[in-house]
Amino acid sequence: MLKGSIRMSSKRLLLGVAILVAAQALLNNIASLLLTETMGLITVRSVVIALLAAFAGGLVARKGIVIPALAVWLALWAVTVYFLYAIAAPVDQNPLPMIAQHNWVAFIGSGFATVVGAMLGQAIATKRATQATAT
Repeated sequence: MLKGSIRMSSKRLLLGVAILVAAQALLNNIASLLLTETMGLITVRSVVIALLAAFAGGLVARKGIVIPALAVWLALWAVTVYFLYAIAAPVDQNPLPMIAQHNWVAFIGSGFATVVGAMLGQAIATKRATQATAT
């Protein structure tokens, strides 16, 4: 029984991470189509999308999603900074301070939103599962 429970938990976690990544991509594409591209709006969009995607992943995974969600968040930011660096490097010899200056709020805000979303999704899913078994 314990081995089957661990296997199911691992499957839920993998599915939760897949849902998180898919939700991140889908919400980002929808937001790109519907919203204008201003710096303030991009920051808010980044935070809201991180919160919703992590929440969806937490709902599916039920537990253990916070660290994988942060890993996905960090990987996405690493790719973002890499591309911003590649774009800025030809015109600025040291573009990292400029990149950090323009993106630190979105970076910290989306990281915090990822943790909150994942924990909230886990908590709601666990509560619903507990209520379902109690009835």
